This record gives sequence, structure tokens and C-alpha cells, in this order.
Amino acid sequence: MTTRADKADQIRRTILHHWRTHSDRQLAEITHGTPTTIGKYRRELEDKGLILPRFENGHPSSPCLRDVSIFAIKSPEENDKVYDPVDETTAEFRAFMDDIRIHGIINPPGVSADGYVFDGNRRYAAAKALGHKRIRISIRPDVSRTKDPDGFLRLLRSCNHQRVKTTAEMLRENIIDMEPDTWHRVYDYRQAVSEINGAEIFALVGEKVRSEIVQKRGLADAIVTVTNDYYERYGATNDRKIFYLLLNVVGLVRNDVTKVPFDNTDECYQDVTNLLTRLRLAGSIPFEAIEDETRPVTIWDAHRNVSAFIAQEMDDFLCGYYRDLLQSQPNWVELLVEKNTVASVLRKTAAKYRLTMTSGRGYSSLPPRKKMVDRFRASGREKMVVIVVSDFDPEGQDIANSFGLSLRDDFGVRPEQLVIVKAALTHRQTQELDLHEGKLGKTEGSRYQRFLDAYGPRVWELEAVPNETLCEIVDHTIQGVLDMDLFRAEVEKEREEQGELDFHRQRVIDAMMTR
Repeated sequence: MTTRADKADQIRRTILHHWRTHSDRQLAEITHGTPTTIGKYRRELEDKGLILPRFENGHPSSPCLRDVSIFAIKSPEENDKVYDPVDETTAEFRAFMDDIRIHGIINPPGVSADGYVFDGNRRYAAAKALGHKRIRISIRPDVSRTKDPDGFLRLLRSCNHQRVKTTAEMLRENIIDMEPDTWHRVYDYRQAVSEINGAEIFALVGEKVRSEIVQKRGLADAIVTVTNDYYERYGATNDRKIFYLLLNVVGLVRNDVTKVPFDNTDECYQDVTNLLTRLRLAGSIPFEAIEDETRPVTIWDAHRNVSAFIAQEMDDFLCGYYRDLLQSQPNWVELLVEKNTVASVLRKTAAKYRLTMTSGRGYSSLPPRKKMVDRFRASGREKMVVIVVSDFDPEGQDIANSFGLSLRDDFGVRPEQLVIVKAALTHRQTQELDLHEGKLGKTEGSRYQRFLDAYGPRVWELEAVPNETLCEIVDHTIQGVLDMDLFRAEVEKEREEQGELDFHRQRVIDAMMTR
């Protein structure tokens, strides 16, 4: 039975969800109430700052200040389409947050009547990051993103006129001036420049489905308990440590049905690694609880004496600046390499484009995939392009497919956003390059049979390709997925900035030497 209190809560939730786009009469139809009742609860929510006040005819159209809940307003989608999303990890943004923490928000963000920020999205983002519950805003009753999206977009551009922008941001701003239908022009432009042409795109085959944990539920629960307890006490660890901790659990079985004891065997260890993957994807264990370290080496930056330290610091002063040459690109591009030895060969190629490179060491573990997806989502780019460099054998071909399926099915990257490009080795390259005759591949497993049916029994490793040739292949593939005009513009900007740094560096050094 629905009580009066339940009915009131339902009306409040409906208003909170639809207040930007629906009139009181429309809200009354949805809730089967009356406009008078809707008006009563709307004013209650307005007084609490949970929604913005409704400005009717006769009310002032000039901006008015209002303290509201931080969740009553939104950053519009257009802001991240025209300008790059706010990166909360940068030193500049952290300094901006520190300033707001000390001095507060001096100029309240400008907000439309329907609650969208057109001026001050960085201030709004900083307030949210600092955990502010409420924020003072300046409401423009005459501005509505819902009713006039093109006008809202032009106002957004005007309020960002003095910002330092990337080349791509300035191009997208210029499109706004091409009336009418400015928002669709920006959207269509971003879609058009994000298209990938001239590269061998790897079509994903199959679907990555993680089976439900049924017969090993007891082992899974033990893993959750042991891992979370260790993480809370000591921090992150690895699969092997969890395995040995589980060996100390009295009466633990590998399978709830067969009651096979959990013992120090390869099969039990494989169970642990598989279940850890699925439990982390399900959110039962934090991703950060399991490390993916590969024999780290710690080298201390020590000096023989103070003179040597001063000399090094003087040599390094204002050196080592690298501009993000991909900041204007419409797509987020990364390089995935199967082997560490090949990654070292391609390091200079990746550095040339400032391209993030992941060495999977075979089938990449879970954390690198998640971090790659996190970087893509934080970038606000249209597509995620992963350039794969792996052997031409059943495993090498499956690495590209398995990695793409995991990004799509484990981490929710939409199919239209995901592009997997196999740079090397491909079947065509094994036929066109002057390589030795490929060796016969392993004959076990379903991957081998699929490979055999498609390409025959011969396989080739990346090491069969000369280093110079491999670098040329990957370089050509990278250029094929980038907007090279935008890239060259960023290179030119870096060259100008480097000259400025050299000038200031010399001035400081000269001043220090004359003291």
C-alpha cells in the first residue's frame, strides 16, 4: 500500500529528475497529481538548493546569485566536446584546487536557467574534487541549454575566449562560428576527424564472457577475505602471495562439489589467478590490491659530492621539457607490444609521438588494461585506438583479439569507440618481407586450429624482422591513425616553447654565475 509519505517522495524524485525539461503541468501528468502539488514540492526543493529556481515571466532576467547543492548543476557535454576534459591529475589543476581551498571560489560559476555551467567548469570541477557540498553560482535566467542549445554553445565559447587552448580546441571553436546548428557541426566534425583510414584494422572475433563462479564459491570467498584483509593491513601484493596465504586456511577445498583439497599445486595456483581476475572485475577485490610488478630494480640517485650534484642540477635546469604532441588528436592512441625486447626496439618510435606504450609480456594482465581504459576515458576522445605489435602465430594473433575483447566486454568500451590495429606481424608482411621460412607452430589447442585454417602451419616471430624495418612499419602505422596536420602543429609549438626555455635558462644561469 502506497502511503502519503511514499507518494510525496515519488513526486520529489520525479521533480529532481525532470525539472530541467518539464513544466509543472507535465510533471503533474507524470505523477498523476496537480500543478499546485508539484509547485509546492518544487519550491521546497528550490529552498533546499537541490534544484534551481524557476524564473517565470515578470521575474528579473539579470544574473542572480544563489547557493545550491553541488549536484544541482552539471557540466554540459558540449564543454568536453569543444574543450578537453579537466584533468584532475595535473600539477596545474592541483595548484588550482589549493588556491580554491585557501581563498574559496572568488567568481561564482555562470549557470543557465536549466542548471548547466557555461562559465567556470574548472571551478565547478575543483569544488567537486574538494568535496564541497554546496556552491555559489550566478544564474542567467535568459539562458537555457535545453531551449536554445546553439545560443548556449556560443556563450560557452565566449566565456572561454581567453583560455590557453590546444590546436584542436581552437579548430572546434571556429566551427561554432559557422551558424546555424553549431552543436551538430561540432559533433559531426569530431566524428569525421576520428575516422581511421589506411591502417590494417583488426576485427574482433567472438565475445569475452566471464563464467559465473559456482562450484568454487568457497575458494572465491576465501580469496576475497584473505586479499582484502592483507590489502587493508599492508597494501598491495601479488598472486603468488595470496596463493601462499590461502594454503594456511584450514579445511579449504578447491571445489565445493568434489571437495578436492586446496594444495600447493600448479592447478590450485591457476585457480587462484583466474578467480582473482574475475573477482577484481566484479568489484569484490580492489584492482589496486594486486600488483603487476616484474622484477623491479631500485637505483638511488646518489652523488660523489656537492660539487657534482650542483653541476648536474645546472646541466638539467629547465631541460627535459616534452610537450604532449597528441593533445589535439581526436582519438586516444596507445601502443601494445607483446615482448619487452621488442618494446625496447620501439621505444624511440613511441617517444617520437609521445605515444604511451604497454609491454604486455605475452597476454597482458588486468591492471594495464584497466589503466589504458582509464586514460582513454579521462581524455574525452572519440575513439580508443590500440596499435598491436605481436608475433604472427596463434598466440600473437589471439593477443590482439583477446585484448580487444577484454577492453570491450570486461571494461565496457563501446564497440563504436574501439579500434584494434595490428601493425606487425601480419600475414601480408610475412609474404612481402624478405624473411626466413617460418617454423612450424605448436599443434595443440583450438587457437592453433583456427590459425592453421586461416594461414597455414608456418609461424614467424617479431625477432625475424630487422629492427629498422619493424620501426618503419610501426611508424607508418602510427601516422596512419593520427591527424598528422595537428601533430605537426604541436611539434612546431614545442619548438617555439623550447626556444623560450633556452632563453630563460641562460638568463638564470648567467645571473647565478655572477653572484
